[in-house]
Amino acid sequence: MQKTAEILNEMEKEMLEFKAQFERDMRCELRELKNTCEFLSEKSEEAKLERAELAKKNKALKEANEKLGNERENLKTQISEHEQRITASEQYSRNCNLDIKGIPVMEEENLPQTLQQIGELLEENIEESDIEVCHRVPVNYANAISNIIVQFQRRAKRDAVLQKARKARLSTHDLGHPSTTAVFINEHLCPPMKQLRGMAIAQRTAKNWRFVWTNGGNIMARKDESAPIQHIRNGQDVDRIV
Repeated sequence: MQKTAEILNEMEKEMLEFKAQFERDMRCELRELKNTCEFLSEKSEEAKLERAELAKKNKALKEANEKLGNERENLKTQISEHEQRITASEQYSRNCNLDIKGIPVMEEENLPQTLQQIGELLEENIEESDIEVCHRVPVNYANAISNIIVQFQRRAKRDAVLQKARKARLSTHDLGHPSTTAVFINEHLCPPMKQLRGMAIAQRTAKNWRFVWTNGGNIMARKDESAPIQHIRNGQDVDRIV
C-alpha cells in the first residue's frame, strides 16, 4: 500500500509539473501569438495608410495628367490658330501675285515684255505700269525651268489676268518658243498653302475626285459637278476627301 501511495504521489507530482509547464508554454505561446497579432494588425494599418496615400497620390497624378492633357490640347489649338494666322498673313501678302510655270529661261530675256505678250494672248492688256515686281524663282537643281513670280500694282488687274488665263490653254509655242509645252498661270501660294494644295491634289487622285483649285488664296475641292464644294484649310480637311 505504501508503495502504491508513493507511486500515486509521484504521478500527481509529475502531473502538477506537467500542468505547470504546459501552462507556462501556453502563456508563452499566447504572448507570442498576441505579439504576432499586434504586429500584423500594425502592419495591416500601415498597409491601409499606404494604400490610402497611394490612392491619394494616384488621384493627384490623374488630375495633374488630365490638366496637362487639357493644357496640351489648348496649346495645340493656340499653335494651330497662330500658324493659320501666319499663313493667312503670308497669303494675303501674295494677293496681287501670279505664279507662272513652264516658260523656259531665255538669254537676256525681258520678263515684262513676256508678260505683255501673255496679256495680248489673253486679250487682257498688261502695261509695265501694272507690274510692281517680276522675277524668276531660284532653283536648286540644273536644267530646271524656274517659275516666274509677278506682283501687280492692283489686285483687280491680277484677278482679270488670272480669270482669262484659266480659260485659255497657253503653250510655250504661243510665246515664240520652238517647244510646245503647257504654260500654267496660277495664284501665288505661300509655302504652307502650296504644300496643302499638293496634299489635296494627291488625295483627289487617290479618291477619284475631279476638282481641286484655288480661289482668292483659298483651296477648294469638289468630287464632281453635282457635289458640294469643300474648303480645304488644313490636313483634317484633306482627310475628308473620301
